[in-house]
Amino acid sequence: MSTEKIENALLDLMLAEVAPQANLKLVCVDLPTGPLTPDCHGPGQFVYFPVDALMTLGASHSADAVLAVVGRHGCVAPGQAGGSAIQSHVIVPGRAYRMDWAPVADDPVRYAPWLWQTTAAAQRLIGQMAQWSFCVQHHTGQQHLASWLLHCVAQYPRDPLNFHLHALPLSIRQLLAPSDAQNGPGFGVHEGHLHVTSPQRLAEQACSCHQKMTATHNA
Repeated sequence: MSTEKIENALLDLMLAEVAPQANLKLVCVDLPTGPLTPDCHGPGQFVYFPVDALMTLGASHSADAVLAVVGRHGCVAPGQAGGSAIQSHVIVPGRAYRMDWAPVADDPVRYAPWLWQTTAAAQRLIGQMAQWSFCVQHHTGQQHLASWLLHCVAQYPRDPLNFHLHALPLSIRQLLAPSDAQNGPGFGVHEGHLHVTSPQRLAEQACSCHQKMTATHNA
């Protein structure tokens, strides 16, 4: 294992709690936009800890499903990367740490804190989906869009945050005007990309849903 600084908050916490054995494989990989398939980097049950990639997680057979956002504070675990009712998509390409989870699953006593942390992270994603469902039902589209973008900003370590429009979830694209060139409060759409231009202006439009999820990450 390298002594380099770990750029995912959850993984950094896990490595501080339990020193990994030498056979644990942890590598940094580049993730392109699109579905995260279980065999895109070879066979195995992997956990992905995003660095500057952003991913969504949700029902695989529903185009307008409510999706959780996974970034530098979370992970995508085995069973959440294709081949199941839950599917993960990369919406902002970038790097992620990929860990072969087999040695962890084979030694649950040694890695009990890791299993607890990843289970808690999965529960937070379920809570995030529930919060977004509430948001869609009780807040305006503009509030929901601003809150969703702010949550993405909180999960992303770079500035500014840009999305390719075709990589955005359908439920988010539907909140944008049909024109390819537009400026909204805190964001702009130009040449097929959405650019976050001012988190402060987004915060003026947003509901409080993103704050509740950020508080959960920081708890």
